[in-house]
Amino acid sequence: MRSAPWWATLGPMARTTRTSGKLLSSAPGAKATKMAKAPKVDLEFAEAWNGLDRDERRQIRRLVRIGRPQETVAQAELAVGFAAYQRSRPWFRFFWLWLVPLVVAGLIAGANLHPLVIGMVLGGAVVAIMARRNFTRVAKVNEPLLGSSVLPAAA
Repeated sequence: MRSAPWWATLGPMARTTRTSGKLLSSAPGAKATKMAKAPKVDLEFAEAWNGLDRDERRQIRRLVRIGRPQETVAQAELAVGFAAYQRSRPWFRFFWLWLVPLVVAGLIAGANLHPLVIGMVLGGAVVAIMARRNFTRVAKVNEPLLGSSVLPAAA
């Protein structure tokens, strides 16, 4: 009698899937109450995003994160959609609630270890703050490609 392979005993969380950078329309094992709280994904955007090549998705993500304009109108539209999706995620909405304690803990640990660690913690915090800023500026940066129709109306 044959036993199950060793990876079958690890459970569903240990198995990897090939979804790097893809947007999932739903979580497979989530309860209905948790799915109601989850951000709604624009299915047209998700289909267009998942239809891209992995390298194209990576390029769009990197350009959005560093605050640079995209190369084409199609990429600029996808970048605006990607940034809108990221702004709806919990890491973005609760940014200051997790950044401040991590920076304080990192500075305390760095003070006990080495002065270079303090610089690395501060550098990481600056990178995170700039990425958050650039996720909000993506429509403004890509305005020459998209025109003023994408910019949010001033209230």
